[in-house]
Amino acid sequence: MRKATYLDRKHIVDILCQSFIDVLIPNSINFVVKKSGNRSKRLKALMEFQFDLSMMDGNVFLSDDGKGCILYLDKTKFSFRKLLLELKLLFTCIGLENMFKVLKREKLLKNFHPEKEFIHLWLMAVIPQEQGKGIGSQLLKESLEIYNNQLIYIETTTPENRAFYTRNGFIIFHETFELDYPLYFLKYV
Repeated sequence: MRKATYLDRKHIVDILCQSFIDVLIPNSINFVVKKSGNRSKRLKALMEFQFDLSMMDGNVFLSDDGKGCILYLDKTKFSFRKLLLELKLLFTCIGLENMFKVLKREKLLKNFHPEKEFIHLWLMAVIPQEQGKGIGSQLLKESLEIYNNQLIYIETTTPENRAFYTRNGFIIFHETFELDYPLYFLKYV
């Protein structure tokens, strides 16, 4: 595993898009991505946003074989660059008509953030044809070693992801079905 740079942006965004383009079940990504228009273009805008924000306010790691990535956020401070990224996301991915729905979702998520300082494991992906080969588990293990003795928090939506994270030492501390999909909140200490 290595820490990504901006030179890896296109490759990592491609991994993220490949991993989520065919996932059409109700989940966090599909909740945010506007339904009308070009799904591929909107999904790419979301993944670019997540990469850029993670590079600014956290870390992005790439597996040694370049087939998986993991994005962390470890600080949430205001900046004009972040505001510009959020406005771009609003117009290229979310859409004005979905803005209040997404803001309600964000408020719900924040209600269950740990009260003490934490690292947010924001997104993880392995290209579909390589999933199930241990790439994600290795990437997760190596990246967690970097955040040794820190509280790691994640929310996920699918039973498969929930099982993956619990197999890797995460504990479910809350579940909710307030949106049109389940949300599982997990932590790792």
